[in-house]
Amino acid sequence: MPEEINIKKIDNYRWEIPKSEGMRVPGLLYADEKMLKTVQKDRTPLQVKNVAYLPGIIKYSLAMPDMHWGYGFCIGGVAATDPDEGGVISPGGIGYDINCLSGKSLILHPLGYTLRIEEFEKLWFEERIDCFNFKSENLTSTAIINFLKRTPQNRVYKVTTKTGQNIIATEDHPFYTRDGMIPLKKLRTGNEVAIYPFEGVPYKKPGYEVIVSEKQIKELLLKTGKDSRGQGLEQIISHLKKRKLLPLRYDSPQLPYLLKIMGYVFGDGNIHFVKKRGKGVTSFYGKPEDLEEIKKDVSSIGYNCSRVYFRKRDHKINTSYAKYEFTNEETHCKVVSSSFAILLISLGVPLGRKTTQDYSLPNWLFKAPLWQKRLFLAGFFGAELSTPKTMLNHDYNFYCPIISMNKKEGFVESGKIFLEQASSLLAEFGVKTQKISQRTEYVNKEGKISYRLRSTLSGQAESMINLYSKVGFEYNKKRRFLANVAVQFLKLKQLIVKNRKEVAIEALELKKEMGIGAKAIHKQINSPYVNLRFIERSIYEGRKTEPRVSFDCLSFEEFLKKHTEGLGYSGMLWDEIISKRLVNFNDYVYDFTVEHPHHNFITNNFVVSNCGVRLMRTNLTLPDVKDKLRHLLAALFNNIPCGVGSTSSLKLSFHELRRVLKEGAKWAIKQGYGSKDDLERTEDYGRMEGADPEKVSQQALKRGNNQLGTLGSGNHFLEIDLVEEIYLPEVAEVFGIARNQIVVTIHCGSRGLGYQVCDDYLARMRHAVDKYHISLPDRQLSCAPLTSPEGKDYFAGMAAAANYAWTNRQIIMHWTREVFQRVLNLSPRDLGMDLIYDVCHNIGKFEDHLIDGKKRRIFVHRKGATRAFPAHHPLLPSVYQSVGQPVLVPGDMGTNSYVMVGTPQAMEESWGSTCHGAGRVMSRSKAKKAARGRALEKELEDKGILVMAKGRGTIAEEMPESYKDVDHVVEIVEKANLSRKVAKLRPLGVIKG
Repeated sequence: MPEEINIKKIDNYRWEIPKSEGMRVPGLLYADEKMLKTVQKDRTPLQVKNVAYLPGIIKYSLAMPDMHWGYGFCIGGVAATDPDEGGVISPGGIGYDINCLSGKSLILHPLGYTLRIEEFEKLWFEERIDCFNFKSENLTSTAIINFLKRTPQNRVYKVTTKTGQNIIATEDHPFYTRDGMIPLKKLRTGNEVAIYPFEGVPYKKPGYEVIVSEKQIKELLLKTGKDSRGQGLEQIISHLKKRKLLPLRYDSPQLPYLLKIMGYVFGDGNIHFVKKRGKGVTSFYGKPEDLEEIKKDVSSIGYNCSRVYFRKRDHKINTSYAKYEFTNEETHCKVVSSSFAILLISLGVPLGRKTTQDYSLPNWLFKAPLWQKRLFLAGFFGAELSTPKTMLNHDYNFYCPIISMNKKEGFVESGKIFLEQASSLLAEFGVKTQKISQRTEYVNKEGKISYRLRSTLSGQAESMINLYSKVGFEYNKKRRFLANVAVQFLKLKQLIVKNRKEVAIEALELKKEMGIGAKAIHKQINSPYVNLRFIERSIYEGRKTEPRVSFDCLSFEEFLKKHTEGLGYSGMLWDEIISKRLVNFNDYVYDFTVEHPHHNFITNNFVVSNCGVRLMRTNLTLPDVKDKLRHLLAALFNNIPCGVGSTSSLKLSFHELRRVLKEGAKWAIKQGYGSKDDLERTEDYGRMEGADPEKVSQQALKRGNNQLGTLGSGNHFLEIDLVEEIYLPEVAEVFGIARNQIVVTIHCGSRGLGYQVCDDYLARMRHAVDKYHISLPDRQLSCAPLTSPEGKDYFAGMAAAANYAWTNRQIIMHWTREVFQRVLNLSPRDLGMDLIYDVCHNIGKFEDHLIDGKKRRIFVHRKGATRAFPAHHPLLPSVYQSVGQPVLVPGDMGTNSYVMVGTPQAMEESWGSTCHGAGRVMSRSKAKKAARGRALEKELEDKGILVMAKGRGTIAEEMPESYKDVDHVVEIVEKANLSRKVAKLRPLGVIKG
């Protein structure tokens, strides 16, 4: 059940959330009774309450009347923290967007099982998930920094690929493509996305039953004679207990790693005790990169594995066919620990030579959940299952997979039993076994025969797909890679066979119905998987058996090159999107932020990963633009890039981009994008002190180097407005605003660079929360002390992103001026297109405020909130000192916007803050659903508003009904005296992403 929030009325426009256990300050909501009911529906007061837990927070956790649910902080939230009192900085309090997946999406765990993403809600902070390191082309594991759950704010699509992979995700969720991470919104049928074919098996919680007890260890030591003098027993027991390996249960955290290691030792490993010292040694043989994986898992169990040793060995083998002599380089590593060896033996791993003893799979293994059985089999297969390989003369058919083991004479029967048990386990995964056979391998000098036992698995496509996609290989990177390729290849082969069957039937039907010949049928069907000879055989000779694939249709070698190009040996492959359809989705959506710097994870086999506003005046009135409005909009739309992933004509080097991050809008002025007067009327003069480009990651730089001068998407826009009403003439005159005047509003932010900065630092903040022992009710509030290295670095990176945003708006404004001059054929002097003000909506700043009559330097988070300083504030430009700061409050594209001015009461009560806009009341997906069947462009045009957007979906998700009534929001902040109305603006024309 949602938590009930106690809310008390202070007056008609203020509501308090009283301080309770854990809260450092009360919460304060600016709303009237009607607005309060609206914000309670999406549980926004809960987020206001949660923010009150932040260390060092002062006075109140605040929320403006345009508040709605956000990441950690609500949108419209304001909070100040005191550095001297352990105050923190939180990325969630400055701005962060979320893109999400359906709750049923299956997340691949490093232990080879899958969990629905919705199941991570209660356990994400202690789990790890699989992630790709694109640099090393390896699958690795990563911690989860944050778990996200929300109602969808954007359209939701279902995507299907050629080989049958499916996923449901919001349109802004990025997928890995040949061009990097691309939002789903921009993907089309025919595009290729990266998938990871291994799917594993569903997770099932293990039982509590004991597998190995202290009593069993004691009995084993006595039985094997390793404790004949009674010495060492207590030490071994102590070692195992110290590592929490006794008692060992099905739910013991070390068991999954033991299962993999057990499987491998049954194949390419052995256990022995050194005669002189009696020390147990467990050895592993394999390739160096695979042995490194074993070493990591041994460490996870609590032991140390040696370095990898290299040695050359000469071999002489007499087989039943011939004598062989060869030299090879052997690589191995070992664990020198009696307690480790004894533990493995107690689990059922054979001690000593495996060829000259009877052993079988331990009974306890058959009682384990399927995902634990998979770990054992995959470890064993990493050593003993043949490598996926196609036939020499038939590159579209695979050899049957084979498990091999050697047994000396007298021990063959137990070997067969072992292979039969393995076959029994495989059947649980849908993998069939054809037969178990034996042959004489060689005869030694004493005349004793060594036999090679072989368990041949089914070569049927479905069985092999199950083998490679559900069981796979551990500790063998090459086989794991080829198995992934084989899965995709076999699925494609099945599709081709299906197509050829359908073509054969269709060809016969065409022959009967139309009486046409093979050539005409072949031309009409036009399938890439059949030739003329296939059509002829189908209609003239008939088909007694199922059509097969030929080399002309499919070659494994060519498939491998094409579908792994650029992905190396990662195990990822390219798959083609064949369907992308909008779905009616009425549930929560989910996402992760992961610790790994490459920011990705695997779900359903897919690899998936700040703003402000400025206002310009003009010398124009409505008659000056009325007849040219459509032409103006079209020219703006063509000259200012907008939409998801939009790129700029400005291509900056990383060196030049770092200058932008350091200098802010001043850089743009130096390059000729505007004049010095623009800086005078920009918050902080367009440059935030403390910005450090070195604290911005390469990934963020990459995302930002081609987006400078772009509008973006969502609620970002460029709008031509008419000043419809003036409320405070004296203030309006200072601002340069008059009734019936044309003005231009630009609303955009720091684009992908700012998003990435926030994403990057959330990873560090999660560790900082633990490092500095910060207790939070919501992990999305992850933060760090302002005086800590983490806090200082994030501030420097955030300031750099703010400088990017100011530069972005400055360039867009310059291009807007150029378009107006060109279309209206006016000089800059006649046009009079001057900046009124540029103010941030998502930012954190150090500011001086009076607290208990004393000036103190504090840090103010404003997330979806606007600075609203009064007259005579020292940070205001001289031109506005007498009246106060312009406050820009845009509505939606179909309603009014407002120019307001800051007040002294805002300084006393809300750290000089007010609302930033209307605030959403309807998610983007719901808005699109509500817009179905409506001609929104026509509706807006009938109201005198022209709209140009990249797609109709953008217009639908931003329709007026999806936002609160901006008139109502502005009325509340004015009645609460946080800011006062100066002018009302009516939209005439809007461009959106």
